[in-house]
Amino acid sequence: MSFLDKLFKKKIEGKTAEGWYGLAVSETDPEKKIEYFDKFLELKPDFAGAWNLRGLEFVLLKRYEDAIASFDKALEIRPSYPEAKYNREDAETELRKIRVAEEKTREEKTREEKEEEKEEK
Repeated sequence: MSFLDKLFKKKIEGKTAEGWYGLAVSETDPEKKIEYFDKFLELKPDFAGAWNLRGLEFVLLKRYEDAIASFDKALEIRPSYPEAKYNREDAETELRKIRVAEEKTREEKTREEKEEEKEEK
């Protein structure tokens, strides 16, 4: 087998990159899809589309920081990738919403604690 044949037939756990990609796109469980995309990306790390799709699975799981990292990787490979840009912006927006909500919750809790202290005095 020539060097190029070995390169194109490289496998992880008995599957080629194409095999892992096929599993990833046909899977319905986001956690499994991510696992399969990870295997695919071990074999083909410069495939921007897979990084973008991986990021979308993280969005479904509300793991926005992981999603942003995947979209960043897609954009590193293909800087003008419009879907990855949009998806990154969307994930950043959702992450900001969560952080604002968390901050409001902390402020409310602090305010309630101060009110309780006043009542106890």
